[in-house]
Amino acid sequence: MRGRLSFTAQLALHSSGSPFAFTLPSGYPTCGPQHTPGLQAFKQVRYRPHYLLSSAILIVSTAASASPTRGFRLRRLFLYTSLSLTSLSLGIYLASLPFTATILASIPRPSSSSKSSLAYLPTTERSAEIEHLMTTHPLSQHLRSLPGWQESRPHAQMPEPMRRHSLTASALAGDTKIPVPPLIFTKGQGEELVAISYLGNDLCGHVGIIHGGLLATMLDEGLARCCFAALPNKVGVTARLKIDYRKVCRSDGFVVLKARTERVEGRKAWVRGRVERLDVGGKGTGDPWADKGEVLVEAEGLFVEPKWAKSLPAFVKPPA
Repeated sequence: MRGRLSFTAQLALHSSGSPFAFTLPSGYPTCGPQHTPGLQAFKQVRYRPHYLLSSAILIVSTAASASPTRGFRLRRLFLYTSLSLTSLSLGIYLASLPFTATILASIPRPSSSSKSSLAYLPTTERSAEIEHLMTTHPLSQHLRSLPGWQESRPHAQMPEPMRRHSLTASALAGDTKIPVPPLIFTKGQGEELVAISYLGNDLCGHVGIIHGGLLATMLDEGLARCCFAALPNKVGVTARLKIDYRKVCRSDGFVVLKARTERVEGRKAWVRGRVERLDVGGKGTGDPWADKGEVLVEAEGLFVEPKWAKSLPAFVKPPA
């Protein structure tokens, strides 16, 4: 019998002295060789009262020998399934540890040496000319002479596996886009930032005018990079960015992004900055804030370090 045996035994002693009555409920199976003992016991109880006890025991034994109840089978299935899933998950986790460690170890870390942070070799005559004008500009020379300022090339310093997925370091890089990685100067621990860039003719919205979305992207990255060193774990995400466009930005020219961290509270940093046109032939004092060029865009932003930033490996964080 595969189903559940469910029955009740009703024993009654009539006052008239009639024999014991043992009744099986309706639906109790009374056919098949496996149920013959139960049927025979019923007949014996009905007509031979002195067989009551042994017959009741025989019926109960027949029911007990049936398969487990449905509830028991479900509990057993749940237990086996849980144990199987737990064992499978643990096995996958333990097996993946060496593979994960190998992958992480294969990703090159950015070097902290000044030589690698400035490593860039122009590949075309045009990019070589732009690189020369950028590195010899009075602003660049003045910032190099100031104590507390550090020169870097974050896009060139970025490991290749990370660089090829970067919008500004890869997708927007090119001889007619951003031909030379921006030259960046930072002061102190997240105090100020100055970035010199050249924007080509294939970054336009309208013909000859740099797309406003690109300028917003530059400000987003520049303001964030300015304050990263002031955050506890040197990384953050943009919580708010307010942009005011002042004048159009012409293509095929130099621009300079200037940013200053105004306030830091725990995992939050407030930064203000702007993008100006950079006059290549101008003299000036070289002071990034005293020599105010034509302001193209102004912005202010709030940047927040995620709570999980502490668990990030050092090489995942943006290079300085």
